[in-house]
Amino acid sequence: MMNSSAGDDSEFPENPFRSTTNQLPIQQGDAQQTSLNQFYADEAPQAVPQPTQQPPQQSIPMPAVQPQQYTHMAAPLPQSSAPYSQPAPVNQPSVQNQTVSAINNNENVVPLSRWQICMSCFKIETYIAYFDIDTNDFFDRIKHSLLLFYLPDKFRSEVIGVARTENLKGPDLYGPLWITMTLVFFVAVTSNISAYLRADDMAEFEYDIAHLVHAMTVCFAFVFGVPAIWWFLTQCMGMQALMMVDWICLYGYSMVPYLPSTLLCLIPIHVWIWITLACATGMSCLLVVRNVASALLAADSDSNKAGPLLIAVMASHFIFLIVLKLTFYQ
Repeated sequence: MMNSSAGDDSEFPENPFRSTTNQLPIQQGDAQQTSLNQFYADEAPQAVPQPTQQPPQQSIPMPAVQPQQYTHMAAPLPQSSAPYSQPAPVNQPSVQNQTVSAINNNENVVPLSRWQICMSCFKIETYIAYFDIDTNDFFDRIKHSLLLFYLPDKFRSEVIGVARTENLKGPDLYGPLWITMTLVFFVAVTSNISAYLRADDMAEFEYDIAHLVHAMTVCFAFVFGVPAIWWFLTQCMGMQALMMVDWICLYGYSMVPYLPSTLLCLIPIHVWIWITLACATGMSCLLVVRNVASALLAADSDSNKAGPLLIAVMASHFIFLIVLKLTFYQ
């Protein structure tokens, strides 16, 4: 670089980067920096044009819009601090149980038509409530069917229950079903064993499997078919005192005396077989008649229709005795 002094102005033009004020001599590097700073300081800053302010516009108030009410949307559930617990299962009452409970509570009940009653027989919900018993209830009913068979209306009102309550679960179909199936097995087995013991030639004896089919037909027809006939006749006679499940329940538990009697029929003596079957038939008939007589007589206060119906019930048990003896223990 070349050096410039304050008095050497004839050879070179005026340096715009050099200050004209009286200053002390500075070094070469600092002189360049000082002259650059002076150059930028001499230039005046240009004014930034300000935007013209528009007069404020008056805001037009908008009409308030009400939020649309959606009736199909559910309201939010309230927040609860309690921990979630699984809801307890609720037993769906059947159509007949709803009617009976409403009658007991003196409520206005719309009577079901015959078509509705018939269609309810094909629904599973109708039978769920009649199988809701445990093992203790089942054996308790079996025991009392042998102890209270001669007492009027004791087994139905104090053991089974006219309607479902906290202590009594009402009539069931679980007991009649399993008691009948057990009786079918007992009759089929004991009848073949009794025939084997009475046979003259043991080598020619053959087990008759048809006894199992015959026993199933006879026992199920008597426990489920005959009560359905009595219920249908009482409906036609205007004695709507008992439901069909009441009849079936009583007939089912009335088969309990036949279980030990069929085991006693293994003794190959005809007189003994007649006595054991007759005793079982008497206990079974008393259990049914003594528990349905009061309800039928109360519903038949004006006409005399309950008497012949009770006689028909006793006659059906006598026919059942004859069929058992002549078909399986002949």
